[in-house]
Amino acid sequence: MLLINSSPQNALKIFQPFLPIFVPIGLGYLVAACREQGVPVNFLDEQVEDRILEKVVQSARNMSPPYIFGFSVLTAALKRALDLARDIKARYPDSVVVFGGIHPTARPDEVLAYDQVDLVLGGEAEQTLVELYHRVKGGQDYTHIPGLSYKKNGRIKHNPWAGKFIDLDRLPPFPYELFNRKPYNLGFVISSRGCPYNCIFCSNRIVTGKKYRYLSAENIADTLEMLYHRYQQTFVLFLDDNFLVNKERIYRLLEEIRRRGLHQKMTFSFQGRGDNADYRLLKEMYACGFKSVFFGMETASERLMQIIKKGETVEQCIRAVKMAKDLNFHVSATFIFGLPTENHADRLDAIRLARDLRLDQVRFNNATPYPGTELYHLALDEQRLKVQGLYENFISVSTFIENPFQKTPFSYVPSGNTEKDIRADILFGYLYFYLDLKKLKAIFLKPKQGVGWFSSGEKLVEFLKKIPALAFLNAMLAVKFGQLLLDILGKKTAPLPLKEVWRGLLGR
Repeated sequence: MLLINSSPQNALKIFQPFLPIFVPIGLGYLVAACREQGVPVNFLDEQVEDRILEKVVQSARNMSPPYIFGFSVLTAALKRALDLARDIKARYPDSVVVFGGIHPTARPDEVLAYDQVDLVLGGEAEQTLVELYHRVKGGQDYTHIPGLSYKKNGRIKHNPWAGKFIDLDRLPPFPYELFNRKPYNLGFVISSRGCPYNCIFCSNRIVTGKKYRYLSAENIADTLEMLYHRYQQTFVLFLDDNFLVNKERIYRLLEEIRRRGLHQKMTFSFQGRGDNADYRLLKEMYACGFKSVFFGMETASERLMQIIKKGETVEQCIRAVKMAKDLNFHVSATFIFGLPTENHADRLDAIRLARDLRLDQVRFNNATPYPGTELYHLALDEQRLKVQGLYENFISVSTFIENPFQKTPFSYVPSGNTEKDIRADILFGYLYFYLDLKKLKAIFLKPKQGVGWFSSGEKLVEFLKKIPALAFLNAMLAVKFGQLLLDILGKKTAPLPLKEVWRGLLGR
């Protein structure tokens, strides 16, 4: 069996050379589960592979029919996955092509409408994929497998999920050894799955569900020790969707980290919610090596917080940021612009809040209604959903990463706003926030600090190799911000108070 992580080429556009390439975690867990059960499996990752069809053919030479090709697919990668699946099906017409991941789980009917896709395996598939493999290879019926969608007599049928979620401690360890080569960043751990909250924009729950599960403290500490000793990782990102849901398990983990002395060798970063944080917990975490935190603040409006069903208040987020800053954490945050009922004043309030809180890094995203989310259905009901091709415009960071001469239209613009207005506010937010020498210096000189949104290289030789790309990036950003200032001064876009512009430019 061959598993493929689909990814559009140059997905990060002008920022492609400056962001770490993360291991395809879902695919990695599937490979580990298959190998533990004796299933022969190989994988390809389009993030790092070129001439992908040639490599599929090479892998197929070591496979026996019927060939099984599995695709892990995010929404933005759907077109690429379907194109490659079509080519594979044309070359191996008797093969079985299986799609899984967030988008196929959310939209199985849409995916199965394409002739090159035979099956969709929804949800967490570590166990069901192994069963599917054995039944396909044995010529047995597989239509009863939980979470499977398939075609029968011209109709699409869906099997319900198993009704229970995987015990993470029973999964085999993540196979870091399979990804031990550049340009992957191995400094990560997934210590939990699921999120009990109801944010209308989040698509991760589509696969992992709302039931929150986590690995034991001993299991996590074993992984940290392995990353330190075997791969020399001294900085580790906890990539959990929501790290602080269960405080008791955090205290147990901190105790285990301290017992093994890992807090003296490593530092850690995590993502949390403001309402889950308290001073005692953050203080203990900082003492145990957790030096960086990322909060999804989303907005400065309490009204919008209720609309997006965040389940916390702006005030709780502000309090959490202030506690973290008082304890000397490096604090990053994201805001979402273009939320339902939002207006220009709401966005300016968010920009001011980011600056006033002295955040170390910030990202301003455009609201993106990913399939399967409540925001998707809301945009559909409002008749304001705009899908370009096969979801090629479902990119939440498009304003900042795209070439200014090749803009990608937004997938959603709320009533009372224009895409141009939201783009202008996003760019102004970056200009106002990052026109600060200390922040820029920290980004370039301390690439391992924070959440890894930008790195010009950890070593001098890496930086030197990136100089041409850095020059191009600076030129593109100069064009973007130059256009913004011209539009502001010429009053061609939504009015941004000049006092706000000068205050940002002067770094006050």
